[in-house]
Amino acid sequence: MSALDLIATASDETFAGRVMMIMFKVAQNVASENPATAHHAERIDYAALVIRGEEKPQLVAAHVISSNPTIAAAIERDPAAHGSNVPDGDIEFALASIWDARSLAFAAA
Repeated sequence: MSALDLIATASDETFAGRVMMIMFKVAQNVASENPATAHHAERIDYAALVIRGEEKPQLVAAHVISSNPTIAAAIERDPAAHGSNVPDGDIEFALASIWDARSLAFAAA
């Protein structure tokens, strides 16, 4: 495993663009979630930040890769693909998984 391969993928404009598009999808889902959801206020605030275009897709791509061993393994199997071999569903799952952490981090700032 090389962190350089993971960094190259997170920095790849196409992969980061895919992450950005899926971030909008997850943000929309959060915007319509049940208000009783844990950390709802923070999650909504972060969704609004994403929808306004104030998040950095390459930074989020790095978080997606570093938090999800399935995605990291796919990248490591074929580093030259720069994440094109990672299914959108895996990215969406990873984004949903890190949404609370990101929203709480922004709330703490």
